[in-house]
Amino acid sequence: MTCYLTACATEPSKPKDTSPAPDINALVTNSLVYAQRGALAQAKRTINQALILDPNSVDANNIAGLIYGKSQQAELAIKYFERALSQARNDASTLNNYGNFLCDYGNTQQAEEKFLRAGTHASNPNPEIAYTNAGLCALRVPDIDQAENYFKTALDFKENNSVALYQLAQINFTKGRAIPALERLHAYSQFASHTPQTLKLGIEIGRLMRDKEVEISYFNLLQNEYPTSEEYQWAIATIK
Repeated sequence: MTCYLTACATEPSKPKDTSPAPDINALVTNSLVYAQRGALAQAKRTINQALILDPNSVDANNIAGLIYGKSQQAELAIKYFERALSQARNDASTLNNYGNFLCDYGNTQQAEEKFLRAGTHASNPNPEIAYTNAGLCALRVPDIDQAENYFKTALDFKENNSVALYQLAQINFTKGRAIPALERLHAYSQFASHTPQTLKLGIEIGRLMRDKEVEISYFNLLQNEYPTSEEYQWAIATIK
């Protein structure tokens, strides 16, 4: 076909796509942020983009399991956690997330196995997280003695673990051991800010000890720092 300058119609050339390729690490991070904000639909869309880029990514499958677990889609959560572990059997993050998921669904024995695998593996730089999770899960059984052991092990790895310190203070109080409870609560305050719950516990420990000085010191902190809290209202209603 002859084509003339003034009358020839040509197919316009398509512009090249110069946009950068999606970054799987950014997609995984963003999906986690969305999940933490409660935007689960957006989190799923974003993590699915990451999985398209690399279906076998340990991080992407781990976070997918976390997101689908939060969405109450248990079968999908298990699928992605298992896929992550098929690529990295002892990945601590996946084991901790999978364990928390299993504990949420009442499978505490399986959850414990995941936490202990994470806690005992040499490649895990933060075994205290696994033992803290194991302790929190044991409390839900409830198995107070086992929980206490796990929290103590967590402190062996990291002495400023505020979650373990608070839980041990609570356990000691529950068992009627006032002095150890107060010592754990004091240690907690060296590494973390008090909350209404920890200050309430301090008041309860003071009452268990029949030590007005301890009771009033925690009462005053609660009054000054959290005057609108339910714990302060409880303290006013129960003070003698």
